[in-house]
Amino acid sequence: MKNRKNSNCFKVRTIDIFTLKIPFLRPHKISLGTAEGRKVLIVRITADNGISGIGEAIAHPAFSGEALETLKGGVRFLEQYVLGQNPLNINQINALMDKAIYGNFGAKCAIETALFDLAGKYLGVPVYDLLGGSIKDKLPLSRSASSSDLEKDISEVKGYLTEGYRIIKVKVGILNVQQDVERVKAIREMVGWDVSLRADANQGWDVPTALKFIKGIEECSLEFLEQPVAKADLDGLAYLRSKSPVPLMADEAATTEQDILKIIGKKAADFVSIKLIKSGGIMRARRMAHLAETAGIRCYLGSQGETSVGTSASLHYALSVPGFDYGAEIYGPKFFLKDIVKSPVNIENGYIYPSQKPGFGVELDMDRVKEFSLKN
Repeated sequence: MKNRKNSNCFKVRTIDIFTLKIPFLRPHKISLGTAEGRKVLIVRITADNGISGIGEAIAHPAFSGEALETLKGGVRFLEQYVLGQNPLNINQINALMDKAIYGNFGAKCAIETALFDLAGKYLGVPVYDLLGGSIKDKLPLSRSASSSDLEKDISEVKGYLTEGYRIIKVKVGILNVQQDVERVKAIREMVGWDVSLRADANQGWDVPTALKFIKGIEECSLEFLEQPVAKADLDGLAYLRSKSPVPLMADEAATTEQDILKIIGKKAADFVSIKLIKSGGIMRARRMAHLAETAGIRCYLGSQGETSVGTSASLHYALSVPGFDYGAEIYGPKFFLKDIVKSPVNIENGYIYPSQKPGFGVELDMDRVKEFSLKN
């Protein structure tokens, strides 16, 4: 680890932004819409000693409220509060950004994770060590059946099982509820009872429809049902939880620490899905996880389908926080036609493993960045 004696003279010199559009291997369907790929914002922060760190934010307006243009504008607005600062003092920079502008969580996440990557490289340690050390050495991954076509879903899930995945999530809420019930039943019959099966409606239903689905799949032994109703309807989610034998997860409804407190107060969920991009980065996501854990609510690591840049940040975060015993959904690098780093994160036999290199352990492949760059 480097001597920090002169770290106060260590300043942020430049912030570069890359905007990309990267295609998926196949369309990804959820109740919020169908995606053929992702628009991606990469932030590179460089200090005056030449060390750089990279961070990522995904544009998913229907989910997060941030389009690529607003992500870019957010970073450009916030750079005045980052340039000239000591990049090791992430708490101070976060405070300055939060005071300057409300929300803009994706932009803040990209900046904060780039700072963590830079700090890890400067100090010569993986980011999880900056966060107190890793509790686990790997995380089991979930893969999703999201075509809304049973034959395609069955074929894909068989492939996932062959590759070693033991957690499957079925995306529901697009077809009518009886069709979704039949899809879940068929997939459960195919995977057997040793595979963890979940479902995610992405706010696709009202309370009565969700109850019909829950009743229809009651014998399928789902690990949880994720965000069955609108994110604003915590009362509806709490009512469903009081009636459901299936544990419920809040995802879109769990963005901030204040959301977690509301979920606790209303006893609205058994799980919360935590994603760095929707919460604004690692530090706020840690507070959310600790609040949930204190209240006996289990945590799950979600994602917006990031490249290896954002995926690595999420992985280092989750490895350093208690909980996250139900796997993770950070399989984005497997979903893209190509990744944008020289050495993608290590995903093998259904698990994701962190790099032990300094920072997040990933480096941009500038040829790939150029290949997928959008004209600014």
